[in-house]
Amino acid sequence: MEVKPECIPCLIDVRCREVIRVLDDSPEAFKICLEVVQTLLKLLDETRHTTKLATELYRLVLKRLGVDPYKGDKEAANEWALNVLPSAISMLEEVDDPLERFRAAVRFSLVGNAIDLGVSGYRFSLEDLERAFETVRLEVDDTVEAYDRVREASRVLYLCDNTGEVVLDRLLVRELRRLGASVTVVVRSEPYQNDATMEDAYESGIASEADRVIAAGEGTYLSPDLLSKPFLEELENSDLVVLKGMANYENLSLLQRVRPSGYLLLLKAKCRPIAESLGVEVGDYVAKLV
Repeated sequence: MEVKPECIPCLIDVRCREVIRVLDDSPEAFKICLEVVQTLLKLLDETRHTTKLATELYRLVLKRLGVDPYKGDKEAANEWALNVLPSAISMLEEVDDPLERFRAAVRFSLVGNAIDLGVSGYRFSLEDLERAFETVRLEVDDTVEAYDRVREASRVLYLCDNTGEVVLDRLLVRELRRLGASVTVVVRSEPYQNDATMEDAYESGIASEADRVIAAGEGTYLSPDLLSKPFLEELENSDLVVLKGMANYENLSLLQRVRPSGYLLLLKAKCRPIAESLGVEVGDYVAKLV
């Protein structure tokens, strides 16, 4: 997705917020934040792709800080999700109809997508998310069509997003397999904000739910020339590709160079450019087949 004017202050705000969380109001924090601005200006001469810009700036911040600014947040999100998981499983098991159980698993997975620390001005509460299990409504709802697609699929590729969220993704992965599909789960190959990595795949338990777990490639920028060979093979040969979250959606045009269609977008629109591109309002939940 091409960067919009309001993406520029968002990129700076999120990266500088990470610096200040670790270094507070210090001369070193000022120096790194200034470097973030200067680096962004240089990068904009090379690319206008949002995930490329965000990835490079995060690498800079991580290198300068030497610590993961999201470590505590990731642990808290996983702990919360693992605590509510039994209740969510119980609710699903009470649904006898396979279609309705699949649709409920999609909604639970989308509630998890509300866990996001990388959008300027966006706020969420883990306590409110627990209540959202029973109230979440999809503004774009292609779940019936997606269910029919899954029943005909033998292979599904599932691109994960955030920690915490990935725990709730287990429910949908379980339903996909229950419907007969082999599921390959994809996580980040390197740390990026609070996104799930290979370590998180095992800690969350999603690795045990899927048939296979692989890493995507470099960072969140999923350009075909940077994709890992296993990911590229699955992208080409899977019957359906599930894209969780805004960053994976922002890479859709890149992924479409490999396969033009056959995607299920599952996300909460947390900023105006994303919402506008999907024809929804900020805060809306989307399950859209492309």
